Amino acid sequence: MSEAHNDNVMDLDFQNLNALLARQRSAFRAEGEVTYATRIDRLKRLKALIVENKSEFAKTTKREFNGARSYEFSLFSEFASKVEAIDYSMKHLKDWMKPENRKTNKPMNLLGGKGQVRYFPKGVVGIISPWNLPFGLTVAPLTSALAAGNRALLKPSEYVPETAALFAEVVPKYFETDEVAVVTGGAETSRNFAELPFDHLLFTGSTRVGSQVMQSASKNLVPVTLELGGKSPVIIGRSAKLDLAGTRLTFGKLLNGGQLCLSPDYVLVPKELEERLISRIKHEVESMYPNITENSDYAGVFDERHFARLQDYIDDAVAKGAKLTIVGADETRASKDNRRMPLHILQDVNENMKVMHEEIFGPVLPIMTYADIAEVPDQIEPRRNPLAMYYFGKDKDEQEYLLSHVQSGGVCINDITLHYVQEDLPFGGFGASGMGAYHGPEGFRNMSHPRAIYRQTMIDVLPIIGARPPFGEKFRKRISKVLGVI
Repeated sequence: MSEAHNDNVMDLDFQNLNALLARQRSAFRAEGEVTYATRIDRLKRLKALIVENKSEFAKTTKREFNGARSYEFSLFSEFASKVEAIDYSMKHLKDWMKPENRKTNKPMNLLGGKGQVRYFPKGVVGIISPWNLPFGLTVAPLTSALAAGNRALLKPSEYVPETAALFAEVVPKYFETDEVAVVTGGAETSRNFAELPFDHLLFTGSTRVGSQVMQSASKNLVPVTLELGGKSPVIIGRSAKLDLAGTRLTFGKLLNGGQLCLSPDYVLVPKELEERLISRIKHEVESMYPNITENSDYAGVFDERHFARLQDYIDDAVAKGAKLTIVGADETRASKDNRRMPLHILQDVNENMKVMHEEIFGPVLPIMTYADIAEVPDQIEPRRNPLAMYYFGKDKDEQEYLLSHVQSGGVCINDITLHYVQEDLPFGGFGASGMGAYHGPEGFRNMSHPRAIYRQTMIDVLPIIGARPPFGEKFRKRISKVLGVI
């Protein structure tokens, strides 16, 4: 573990950011081969950083949520699962790094031609992380970046300045500045960061900001991974175990107060099952979070800006005819300083309501109904390409119908969000919910350059097939075998 460097973290302008990037890239080029041993060492140091600083980070995040953030939820979601991901990467890294032999075309394959793909590090990866899981969504992509042999610059969200400052303090105790460094600062620093000529840039956040990040990266043709969000639907089939679906839906919706990119956004349920489902949801809210606005296991809305945004969605929907049911409390707010918002169920929603067009990111649950499963893809289409689709039911034909007719980043059948923690599955969006993926082997490959390598013997192949000028009848015959008469 290296000693701290005072220059590891600063609120940097564009010139100094470029200097920091150049320092990492210079070290990367000087290193040459990034060995298996080096990668394992870096992953072990990242694991040590997590284990040795978990309590301080979790307490810091709780403060930044105005005290309304579960300490246990933080330990599980942002620390324990990330240690498991690092262990998984270390276990499989040697296999991921192995060259892949590929077939070569005739007649080269008969004359000694050999094809191979090898995964090389890209260089320096920029990682921009969000406020809702500020630790976990920094170290998760960093795990993939380090496994792939890269160096990294980290930019935590400006909305969690205490967490960013803690990263600034802690990271240099485990990594040299030219391995992993942290950049802190506000919106201007974030914009400058996104415009750096990285070898790869990963951003986690909203679709709107993701579009801006992609535009910034395009100035230097930087490849990007965008982990965005969208309105992830929950589809209840008639074959579903309704009590189970209600339990898992409630648990998933209220995790972190609904402030997760994978949170179930709205529900589609057969009309005749709507009230039974709502009854189960009410029961589960009261069981999991008694006295919800004072419950320490339940996360509050992050800040006043987001609280006002959610209230605006609710007011707009009610004004346009939605039926509102508040679950777990009598009022939206227990007191001025209390941002633990109870669950707000909205029925009779329609396309004219804001809540059906914006990612909710909070404890508001619109419910739509359908008569036939064939209606569901058209109901989802205005909110196309969500980060996840959730389906509850035992009907295999129905499952396959939805898989074929609804596009989404990932899918979870008979559960909520748990596909995210399966390290052998890729995590990523599609279209408006993002591009690219990380976790497991896909994360390793995404952060690597798959380099095609062709080897040939000293035999000169082209004259054998007549492919060197002057072209003659032999070459024309070869072409005609593929294209027909020429």
